[in-house]
Amino acid sequence: MNFNAAFEEETPAEVLPATVQPLTLDAVKPKFQPYLVRVREMADEAKTVEVSDDNSLKYAVSLGGDAKKIAKAIETLRKKIIQEPSDFVKVVNNFCKLFMEQLAQTEAVLKKKISDYQYQQEIDRRKREEAARKAAAELQAKLHREAEEANRKAREEAAKKAEEEARARAASEAEIAAAKAKAEEDAKAREIQAPVVQAPIIPTESKVTRTETGTAAYQRKTWKAEVTDENLVPREYLVPDIKKINEAVRMGTRIIPGVRIWEELSTVFRS
Repeated sequence: MNFNAAFEEETPAEVLPATVQPLTLDAVKPKFQPYLVRVREMADEAKTVEVSDDNSLKYAVSLGGDAKKIAKAIETLRKKIIQEPSDFVKVVNNFCKLFMEQLAQTEAVLKKKISDYQYQQEIDRRKREEAARKAAAELQAKLHREAEEANRKAREEAAKKAEEEARARAASEAEIAAAKAKAEEDAKAREIQAPVVQAPIIPTESKVTRTETGTAAYQRKTWKAEVTDENLVPREYLVPDIKKINEAVRMGTRIIPGVRIWEELSTVFRS
């Protein structure tokens, strides 16, 4: 079922509020026109004013106060203009939020179940791979033991045969020992080697699951960390708490190692 098409069919344009009209900046510009000339004049005056005595100081303060008053008036008008659209946006957002929260919860639940299943599949695959590796190691050890036993018997048989042949020739004990040693060396040179057993690799299944509707899900592996004992965390991973530092400075602290503390003067207009 095409849910998008079904939703579009059930929500025709006629259901939208008739009061909603396209908003343009040109429609509201005239309302701000009375302020524009004065705002530009004040900007030019602020650039040219020189505060050098009490009179020029009072003029600058007066100009700053006027700027603050006009700013308040413009802000009031701005809020008034956007109030109705803002209320409508807020209502629509709150209405849609109900569904979005439910959909987000649904998605989270499904992601958790899918991830749990995929994780268990990976655990099972690793267990099978470990079992195959262990079996290969055991087989390798068995083949080594069998090869060593076969080589031992071959050396013993070669030494025995060499001794029998030497005694048949009425050789001395020294000659017999030398013949046995040479036979063992020759047998050792012909020793068999156990074949190398390769541990099988259990292939990883595709991480992407696709459906007929075009939806796909895949798993992403990420490493995460959490602090269990902040006293053990190396210094290079620590960040100074600037909020606490500023709070201490406001309370009167004037010396903090590694911190520059200074006094700054600012002007505030009160209208």
